[in-house]
Amino acid sequence: MTRRTLDALGLPIVLFLLAGALGAAARTSGWTSADLRFDEAVRSTRTGWLTAVAQVLNVGFGPPAGLAIAGLLAAGLLLARRPRTAMLTTLLIAVGWTVSSVFKVLIARPRPPAAYQLISELGHDSFPSGHVALTMSLAVAVAFLTYGTRYFIPVVVAGVLLVAAQAMARMYLGVHYPSDVVGSILAGTAGTGAVLRLSGFPAGRRAPRDEAADAAPRETVRSTRSGVWNGT
Repeated sequence: MTRRTLDALGLPIVLFLLAGALGAAARTSGWTSADLRFDEAVRSTRTGWLTAVAQVLNVGFGPPAGLAIAGLLAAGLLLARRPRTAMLTTLLIAVGWTVSSVFKVLIARPRPPAAYQLISELGHDSFPSGHVALTMSLAVAVAFLTYGTRYFIPVVVAGVLLVAAQAMARMYLGVHYPSDVVGSILAGTAGTGAVLRLSGFPAGRRAPRDEAADAAPRETVRSTRSGVWNGT
C-alpha cells in the first residue's frame, strides 16, 4: 500500500477503529445497562402514529428495499451511459453497508431483550445497526449524485434528518441500543469515506469521467464540468 493510499485512508481507518472500540466497550455490562436506560426513555414515547413511522422506516430502508434502490440507481446511471459513476455509486452503498456487517460478526453483541421488541429480527447481533448503516450509505450516494448542483445542500440536510430518524426508529422498535446506531454511523462513514477518498473525489469539483464523456467533443465535456451530475 502506497503512502498516498495510506494518507487517503487515514480518516476512514480512524473511524473504523473508533467503531471497533465502541463495539468492544458496548459489550460490557455497565455500558449495556446505560444503553438500556436510554432505550427505555425512547420506548416511553410509543404511540400509534410513531410506531407506524418507525415501521415504514424499517421496511423502506431494510435490506430488500435497499438492494432495490441501489439497483435502480445503478440501472438509471447505466442507461444514461455513466458506467463509472454507476460503479462508484454502487460501491458507496455496498461498502458503507458491508462494513457494518463485518462489525456484527466481530462484536457479536446480543440485541435488547425480546420483551422490548416490537418487530422480529432475523439476526441476533445488535452492533452496529445495519438499517442505519444502509440508510446512511444511500444518503451519501444520493448526495454524491447531486454534488456541485443546487440540490446538494437540501439533499444533505434531508439525508441527515433521515439517518437520525432511522436511528431513533431502531431504538424505538426495541431492536437496537444507542451505541449500536452510533457505531453504524462511524462504520458507515468509514466505508463510504474510504470509497470517496480512494476515488479521488472531490477533485477540483470534477466528476469521475465516464466512457460516454470520453467520446464527447472537447467543448461539450468542458461545459459539463461545473457539477458532479451536469452531464459527465
